[in-house]
Amino acid sequence: MKRVLWTVILIAAVAALITAGQRWLVERPNRTVEIVYDYYGLQQLSREAGIPLEQLLGDLKAAGVETIALQAESLGERMLAGGPVPGEVRAELPEELTELGPFLTLPLAFEAEQFQLVKEAGLKAAPKLNTVPWPVEPIWVDFQPELLILSGQGDITREQLQGSSAVQALVEFSAPGLEDADPARVVRLHGISAREMRVLSDERILNRYVRAVRERNIRVLYVRPFMVEEGGWPRSLDLLSALGSRLQGAGFELGTAQPFALWQPAPMLTAVVAAGIWAAAVLYGQLLFPRLSLLVLAGGALTCAGSLVLLGSAPLLAKQALALVAAVVFPCLALECQWGKSRFWQAQSVFGVSLLGALLVVGTLTGTEFLVKMAEFRGVKLMHLLPIALVLFTVVRPLREFLRQEIPVRWLLGLGALGLLGIVYVLRTGNFGIPVSDLEVRLREGLENLLRVRPRTKELFLGHPALYLALRSTNPKRSWLLPVAVVGQLSLINTFTHTHTFLWVSLLRTLYGWVFGYAFGWLLWRIYQWGKRWLAGDSGFRLLRVR
Repeated sequence: MKRVLWTVILIAAVAALITAGQRWLVERPNRTVEIVYDYYGLQQLSREAGIPLEQLLGDLKAAGVETIALQAESLGERMLAGGPVPGEVRAELPEELTELGPFLTLPLAFEAEQFQLVKEAGLKAAPKLNTVPWPVEPIWVDFQPELLILSGQGDITREQLQGSSAVQALVEFSAPGLEDADPARVVRLHGISAREMRVLSDERILNRYVRAVRERNIRVLYVRPFMVEEGGWPRSLDLLSALGSRLQGAGFELGTAQPFALWQPAPMLTAVVAAGIWAAAVLYGQLLFPRLSLLVLAGGALTCAGSLVLLGSAPLLAKQALALVAAVVFPCLALECQWGKSRFWQAQSVFGVSLLGALLVVGTLTGTEFLVKMAEFRGVKLMHLLPIALVLFTVVRPLREFLRQEIPVRWLLGLGALGLLGIVYVLRTGNFGIPVSDLEVRLREGLENLLRVRPRTKELFLGHPALYLALRSTNPKRSWLLPVAVVGQLSLINTFTHTHTFLWVSLLRTLYGWVFGYAFGWLLWRIYQWGKRWLAGDSGFRLLRVR
């Protein structure tokens, strides 16, 4: 039965490899990045520095910028200026003043003069559309923009888009929902807020922009000028020049952002990948419950059939569910596949099975909508916790023996520290959790500058070293380090759930994490052996003796 299941998994891997090849061909040609400059910031700088706005726009055109972002006057600006607030807007406002805050930044009306000024400067205007509870007059339609910038937390309706055929730039981390949107007309936009521009160094700003383009499929960069006290217009132009050079050095070119080509692999390929994922789930289930192997097989067959039906009726939901199953099962299955006579080959087999799971994830999260993050992987927290729980279940017997021992106070303190690390680990998953320290940011950027792509910290310093040490134990398949080692494998697969990242970037990051993580584990083992020998000769203090 194991051979049959592995055969199904390998056939699924071939189907996933075909899908990955198709995705590679879609990703590879898209190397053009568009810089969009903030008109509102230019207005502020013009007033502060006394430089005519026309001169600033002319300098931008000479610097290679083609597009200027225009935003509508906000409710707060209108109220501060003492202007009239339309009745349909007042009807949507809360009665309590304390609840008015979120509404003050919402747009009211565009100014035609701004569009005209940008046009006369030989530049293109890109209106910023937000999700608002009241109508905003679409005067931008008359200027036929080629790019629309969309942000907000609600839905952008077809009426707001006015049937425009312009490319739609979704603001990263603030992208609204789109009604019946065509992913082949969508690009992703990354910007740095004015507040961050005031405190970040030029190097940090450049690193953020280039990382966004290289690692997250960003094709529009939103740039703001520095104000007078921050270096003003000379520093702003220097930053633009450096940004263009950095992007070209990274293999990109400046121009008009182009959406990814419409791509949707054949449903049969996804169905074959689905069969492989459930075959792996059955294989792992039979390893967990050997006495219930027939029941596990029947359950796997039924769920596989259900997945195939769901692929026909709700393909997006089915793809997300299949990817989650693969992301949970394969890290655990990999730790059970310690093949080979030497520890080196046992480690490589674990890595290979995890990489196989990553390939099947790539084979499920398919379609242009995933490349531009209109659709994405679901279940990040679950995939970071469930494999650890399953591996803990497999080592529960040695854990019971461990718990019967008398535990020194220092061990209890160590376990408490591990518990705190576990909480930090969960909170650090996803985009919004515990903030990253400045020291860690500098370390990450140093690794990026050195290696071009940074390996994941959980793999480099935690999961892969723990796997090496577990393979050095007397019972590698039941080592108490395996719940830590599985973190490296699930992080490896999690890398490939980021479908808005180029495949070659994910592959390079994974290889770096594995090679350097394995080497770091070897180094820890050597330090452990040295410390053990040193403490064995300690006849004085006898502190922290390694058993």
